[in-house]
Amino acid sequence: MPLRAFAHALPSVCHTAEDIARMTGADRAFIENKIGIKTRYVLGPNETGVSLSTQACEKLFDAHPGLHERVSLLVNVTQTPDNPIPHNSAVLASKLGLKSSTASFDIALGCSGYPYGVIATRAFLKATGGTDALLVTCDPYSRIMDPADKNTSAVFGDAATATWITADDGRCRILATDFGTDGSQGDAIKVPAGGAALPLLDESGEPVVYAKEDLKLHMQGSRVFNFVNTEVPLSIQRCLGKIPIPLEAVDWFALHQGSIYMLDAMAKRVGIDRGKVLKNMAMYGNTVSSTIPLLLEQAETEGKLQNSVVLASGFGVGLSWATAVLEFGD
Repeated sequence: MPLRAFAHALPSVCHTAEDIARMTGADRAFIENKIGIKTRYVLGPNETGVSLSTQACEKLFDAHPGLHERVSLLVNVTQTPDNPIPHNSAVLASKLGLKSSTASFDIALGCSGYPYGVIATRAFLKATGGTDALLVTCDPYSRIMDPADKNTSAVFGDAATATWITADDGRCRILATDFGTDGSQGDAIKVPAGGAALPLLDESGEPVVYAKEDLKLHMQGSRVFNFVNTEVPLSIQRCLGKIPIPLEAVDWFALHQGSIYMLDAMAKRVGIDRGKVLKNMAMYGNTVSSTIPLLLEQAETEGKLQNSVVLASGFGVGLSWATAVLEFGD
């Protein structure tokens, strides 16, 4: 299968819904019932995206002896790297002790990043003759959030995942995909400063001092919700329209965990049986690029992937979307 195995790692700091309510001033019942969070994890003082990703990869290696020596490609999906330069995947490859001939690159996508990463990783393997790759996701939004901001801090959590991807289909086939971006709405999720538009150094090389509002993550929840409720159902319909599989024949839906309210509203709009929608929001919150692989790992552990059709869809920053239909065999 192109998606051969999964592993994940969580940071050391755990917040309950009560903790989040106290930090943000948001109503606890709203956090638990509308957002859907019971617990979420964030990086501790001595943790980074690379350190957490290293843990996830090492778990995968421990479960699959010999994989470490076969990896020829490492792809890291993140919009919140440890440093602007170098890329996380290069640092991670070194931490893992991968051979120097291993190709590595980052994909700067968030919530839609896992389906993009799967396609890019598999295509790279096929183009280069490689056989085994690691697709890593880790977007520690806790490092760019204001802990008191209920628009973000009451939604997001940190996690890292590692997926073993092979060039051959094996027992999993990618049946159809649908991708897209509406960049005109990209400012709905944004960190204003720190890039070339608002650089950290001025023309003379002196540091620029910005207000906290310019440095933190901003999210306009209602705009994101309207985007998801409009574009994602269409993406699901287009994706299924490419193959002779009706909506009701899909066994499981691994949809990005934006919020429980968003998931339920979208399922109703599309006509999805809510019992088929995989959920992990209560345990982790919205872990950005890690939500879908966490769902797939959970489904694999519970024996749900065997002989099943899974529709995975990620959506968010950009504003972008990515949908794929996966068929798993024995």
